[in-house]
Amino acid sequence: MNPTGKMVWRREFDTGIAEIDSQHRALVKMFNKANVELRDDSSRGVWENLTHEFLGYALFHFWTEEDLAAQYGYDQEKNDEATAHFNQHLLFAEKINEIRTRFRQGERLPRAVLIDFLRDWLSTHIIDSDKWLVAFILEKQRQASEMLSV
Repeated sequence: MNPTGKMVWRREFDTGIAEIDSQHRALVKMFNKANVELRDDSSRGVWENLTHEFLGYALFHFWTEEDLAAQYGYDQEKNDEATAHFNQHLLFAEKINEIRTRFRQGERLPRAVLIDFLRDWLSTHIIDSDKWLVAFILEKQRQASEMLSV
C-alpha cells in the first residue's frame, strides 16, 4: 500500500499459477480504479457500476479457483480447508450485496465502507487463504510431472 491508498502488487501476492495471478492482478487493478473513482458523495450510479463490476469479476475468479480445486481434488482431500475457503467467497459476495442494498435503500455510505473492505479482503484472501489452495495444486502438478518423467 502506498500513501495514496493505491494497492501495489507485491511479490507475496504471486501464487505461481498464472491464471490465478492474472485474475488477482485484475482485481487489484479494479480496486485501484474504485479507489480513484469513488467519493463519499458519489452518485448511486457510480456505486452501482463499481460494485457490479467488482462483484461480477470476483465471482468469475471464485469460479476459476473452485473449478481448479475440484480438478485437483482439493475439495475432497482438504475438505475443511476447501469449505472455509469457499465460504470466504460467499461472504465476500454477501458483503458486496449488502453494501449495494444499503445504498439502494438510500443510505449514504462513506467510501471507506467499500474501499477498506476490498483492500483488507483482497490482501488477506490472496496472501493467506489462496496460498493453501495454490500450494495444494502446485504439489499435485509436481507429483503428476514426476509420474510422467518416470
